[in-house]
Formats: sequence, C-alpha cells, structure tokens
Amino acid sequence: MAIIVIVDLPGVTKEQYLANHANIHAAPWWPAEGFISHAGAPSDGGWLVVDLWESKEAFGAWMEKAAPIFEDGGFPRVEPKIYEAVNVDIG
Repeated sequence: MAIIVIVDLPGVTKEQYLANHANIHAAPWWPAEGFISHAGAPSDGGWLVVDLWESKEAFGAWMEKAAPIFEDGGFPRVEPKIYEAVNVDIG
C-alpha cells in the first residue's frame, strides 16, 4: 500500500534543503525503487518535506541509503510521520 511521508525539519534552511536534494539525485541509486513523488516547502523555523512511496519497505530501504547524505548535510534526526495513502493520483 502506498504511503505518505511527512518530515518537519526544524532549523533546516532552503540552501541546506536544495544541496541535500541535489546530493540525493546525484547518488548512483537514484531514482529509488518505490519512489512516487516529492515536495519541499519552507515551514515555521525550518523545512517541510512530503513524499509519496509505494510502501513502507521501499521508504525504509531508501532511508538506509540516504541517511549518510542527511547526516553530512547537517539535518536533524527526526521521526517522519507516515500515513497510508487512500488515493494516489499522478498528473
């Protein structure tokens, strides 16, 4: 079942987010299996990320690969909020 992943990143700047995004997309394993879509936006005091994934397992496998990039980028360790998606419409 598809999932929605919401991550609120306190203290993260637009510049940090954009650099991290570029590093993820430069990784040899990108695009990640099970990835559907991504959006990022400024939030109160940080940055908000919303992703769609085909499953919790796909997201978990990606997080294992992406964690070092987040750490190198100075991102805080936060627990994502994960919800089962009822409808996923693309395009």
